[in-house]
Amino acid sequence: MNTDKPFWVTFLINCVIWVFLFFIPFLLLEPRDGITPYLQRMAMTSALTIILYYINYLYLIPRYLFTQKFLAYLLVILGALVISCILVNLYFYFYVSVVQNWHHRPEPLFGRGMWVPLFPLLTGIAIGISIRMAKEWARTEKERRELQGEKLLSELAFLKSQVNPHFLFNTLNNICSLARKKSDDTEPAIIKLSQIMRYMITDSTLEKVGLEEEVDYLNNFIELQKIRLADRVEISFVIEGGLSSIQIEPLLLIPFVENAFKHGISYNGKSRISIDLRTMPGELSFTVENSKPPSRDTLKLEEPGIGLKNVSRRLELLYPGRHQLEIRDSESVYHVMLKIQIQ
Repeated sequence: MNTDKPFWVTFLINCVIWVFLFFIPFLLLEPRDGITPYLQRMAMTSALTIILYYINYLYLIPRYLFTQKFLAYLLVILGALVISCILVNLYFYFYVSVVQNWHHRPEPLFGRGMWVPLFPLLTGIAIGISIRMAKEWARTEKERRELQGEKLLSELAFLKSQVNPHFLFNTLNNICSLARKKSDDTEPAIIKLSQIMRYMITDSTLEKVGLEEEVDYLNNFIELQKIRLADRVEISFVIEGGLSSIQIEPLLLIPFVENAFKHGISYNGKSRISIDLRTMPGELSFTVENSKPPSRDTLKLEEPGIGLKNVSRRLELLYPGRHQLEIRDSESVYHVMLKIQIQ
């Protein structure tokens, strides 16, 4: 039964199907004296089968099977089958054999012939169970997918919300250090921060943004870090391939770059950060590599790895089976390589 259609339409369609199943074979016969007693008996059986089908479909299955009252369901069905067989046999015995004076000798009232209607009745019950179970499974599967989709969106929103404060905290610390030094770079840093905040407030709420916009965001972040670090770090950002036709989830690449600046900058020596972005047909490759100073010489602003854990989870949710993330952590170099199959 299709709940998207009015009930009377569904009922009419079902009636046509029942007529086709039960009566077409008999219409192809050539009855000797009009409608034969056998056809009358089949008509009675068909009517009871249809009635039992709807009682089972609309009432018995939801009340007993869906509530796991299997024994009660079995007893009710057995009772309904016995009563239906008795009704058909009584009709055939009294009306056809006695009232219409059928020329054949009638069978015993409760003989073996009483169970002749059992097969079509069981067929109707089996069809009802199959259709109702299939419909219930489809409904449950649809609800499961909807809940899974809602959970996915909620989790993505939560992970993205963790990115924004995380980055903002580090950037404000950078500007604070410049202000304490009364550096001339304080104003340019604030301008860069305003551009970054504009992107975070507007575009980061979108499902996807152009890769060009994400790259501009990375450039602003890198320039802001250069103002703070001056000549202490050698930074390389290489872009190969076209950007204009590619869409990507916002704030997906920044955690890798941010992690390199957080944990790869030395107080006392030179540091190196290399960023490589390449686009090919159907694929985006993003590599970030940074030198590793001694552990006691690292600028640690918060627990390491939080940003990478978040972005790893986002990749699992957004690109299941369509991304490759490799992280190599050696004694002197931290290397991250991300490949995404883009559409």
